[in-house]
Amino acid sequence: MDRLIGYRASRFSRSWNLSSMGRVQTPTLGFVVKREHEISNFISTPYWALQATAQKIDFRAKFHDKNDEDAWRDSKGKFDSHRTNSTDLASEGFSQLTKNQTLKVIKTDVKSYQRSPKAPFTTDTLLQAAGSRYSWKPSNTMRLAQGLYEAGHITYMRTDSTRTSSSSRAVAKEKIIELWGLEQVGKGVVYAKKASDQDAHEAIRPTNPSVELPSGIDSSQEKLYRLIWSRFIGSQMINSQWSSMKIKALTDGFTKTFDGDTKWRTAPGWELAFEKIDKKPLTSQPNPEIKENVILNLDDKANNPNLIEDETKPPARYTQHGLVALMKSEGIGRPSTYAATIKKLLDRKYCNDNKGRLKATSNGMMLWDEVSPFYKQDNRNLFSTNFTSEMELDLDKIETGSREAAEVWDNFVNYFRELHDNALKKKKEFPSKRQIQFYERLASLVASEKLEEILQGEDPLKCSSEKMGEIIDALMKETEGISLPPTAKQVSYIKSLAENLEMSEPQACDLVSISSFEELSGGKSGSASNLIGKLKDLSDSKPRPPSIKQINFVKNLVKKADLDEESACKLVEISEYSELSGGRSGTASKLIAILQKKAPKKK
Repeated sequence: MDRLIGYRASRFSRSWNLSSMGRVQTPTLGFVVKREHEISNFISTPYWALQATAQKIDFRAKFHDKNDEDAWRDSKGKFDSHRTNSTDLASEGFSQLTKNQTLKVIKTDVKSYQRSPKAPFTTDTLLQAAGSRYSWKPSNTMRLAQGLYEAGHITYMRTDSTRTSSSSRAVAKEKIIELWGLEQVGKGVVYAKKASDQDAHEAIRPTNPSVELPSGIDSSQEKLYRLIWSRFIGSQMINSQWSSMKIKALTDGFTKTFDGDTKWRTAPGWELAFEKIDKKPLTSQPNPEIKENVILNLDDKANNPNLIEDETKPPARYTQHGLVALMKSEGIGRPSTYAATIKKLLDRKYCNDNKGRLKATSNGMMLWDEVSPFYKQDNRNLFSTNFTSEMELDLDKIETGSREAAEVWDNFVNYFRELHDNALKKKKEFPSKRQIQFYERLASLVASEKLEEILQGEDPLKCSSEKMGEIIDALMKETEGISLPPTAKQVSYIKSLAENLEMSEPQACDLVSISSFEELSGGKSGSASNLIGKLKDLSDSKPRPPSIKQINFVKNLVKKADLDEESACKLVEISEYSELSGGRSGTASKLIAILQKKAPKKK
């Protein structure tokens, strides 16, 4: 099925100079593109807010109730009691709080609650946890997990099941008793299977839960293993116990209240399993005890109180692990395809990873906004999440025997054939974007009188694809022997490369013996392509600073090799880390290679 869609639809996308389409990758791209549209269309709403800190507890002024006529709401009508449109109201509160430097507690509400342990990891929850904790990309997490699996330390890492064997749970409970006592052993819940779960493999867990940390693995694998071990061991332990306190307070001369809250853990329970990787929380009620009529002095620190003038922000772009969570919730993809799908979108330049956030490229936007709609007909859409998730369920039903494979296949083929044939038909009705771009480049080389003669009154943007082909053929004959101008993309790329190299336009153009960008010629053998190649060569050879990741890796290796900064740097003929250069051929990469050989091997 995936090959059929991938082959036929990908060929279809070539008319837009795009490389591929797919049953899973295209709907996944849709999430990223739609988020980009949300950001572009976002309307910010200004607001004022007032915050203060007392006894290390953050308080926020509550300006309005929900039914107030002047209550603050964002562009979608969402209410927030701690924001106001009134500059005067916010300034009044700030002035009084600055003058008083105190808050008087008028009400407290203490509640106790429990936190249950989470189920052992599935592929998607592991990718999310590693992404949130360590900022690891899914591909990196899967690579590390693959290494642990191949070494026999964990179970198979591509699974959507939370099921675990009774024997592994028994070993886990023995370990819990050994480390923390019998009273910390929980019921050992066998987590429920969801209808969409394939359940072919157990959850991701240590193969031997009695081993807290195996030997012979690197530091990143240690982090991942400890996370997997903690999650599984914790799943067999009792609930943790917590208390929370909500506080209302006033300051003299201001009628609005201030809301604060704090929480503390009263019994660790399953969180003991995470004590080596989590920060220790507050374990007792704040001191001094906070109760009604107690006066709290504001903490002595900068911007306290803090009057905030700001505006609402657009939704954040997805992280890679956040996109995995969305794929899981929407029922598209499989544990084996989550990381691979995102990598495919990046490799094919449909998305960029911009500081840990996925941003759709122009090609990605084109694929989703312009090309994928060709596969919509009536209420059917080949690349909708509904179609993709339903197909996943049908495949599961084949596996369980509740549906016949032949029936599912025939239904799918008929469905796809009809939508694909319809897409081909619609495509012929209008020129493709690639045709339009090529037409515009050719048309710029022809005199207006000649162009009118070729068009014969035809609007090139509204004619059929076939007619546009005839127009292009006529223009190619007319412009034979004339150099094509460069594409806008080529010129933009050249300017970007030159800017990064701190080169002026004349300096860059001199590399291909022209005086300005206007003289550039297009085509594979044109001066634009030639100049791009020369600028890229210069960029590659230009020293650049190493990445933060490289620096941290170097420092870690230096420590393992029992060296200091000066002696390590001498290995690449420099005196300190600040002199390191980045890139594949830089001194940072060279030093890493040398230090890896020097670092002692784990036994």
